[in-house]
Amino acid sequence: MRSWTYEVETLPSVEGCVDLISRHTCDLIILWGGSHLDLAADLDFLRGACRSCPILVICDTVGAETVIKVLESGARGILPTSSKLDILNGVMSLIRSGGAYVPPDSMIEAYRAEPTVSVQPSIDLPFTPRQSAIIAAIRKGSPNKIIAYDLGMCESTVKVHIRSIMKKLKVRNRTELALKAMDLRI
Repeated sequence: MRSWTYEVETLPSVEGCVDLISRHTCDLIILWGGSHLDLAADLDFLRGACRSCPILVICDTVGAETVIKVLESGARGILPTSSKLDILNGVMSLIRSGGAYVPPDSMIEAYRAEPTVSVQPSIDLPFTPRQSAIIAAIRKGSPNKIIAYDLGMCESTVKVHIRSIMKKLKVRNRTELALKAMDLRI
């Protein structure tokens, strides 16, 4: 990471992070975690003490349940420890610029899981049949070009629909769109 020109401080505990942030500007906190129970307590502590700094969690287990719990605890992204350095660098840049990241495998696992609670979509979020089809394709991970081909429309039209959908759902990127659509069962 230092070879990417980041200033990096390694700390033995999350408590040291609060002290460091009080003395220096921090763009990103990376929490290297073990079990989800440890992560939850550490994330709660960091969210309370370092509200303005985004958090990326790196841990061994990134199943759908862990991903959801980590994101609900306030992290902006989660990566498996097996991720390549190039992916880590890209995810760090994404989160530092205001985005969020979820591993695609976790999204697929969550998509295939049986819903435990049926959530009705919000009444104030009506979607056209085209927008609903685009949302379904995004949840599957399809790129704009494939969505356009499958739905028989121009790629630029797909982009316009996606911007409109993002505005209605109040999300900033495709990952957040897919997660919110999954939560709302759209």
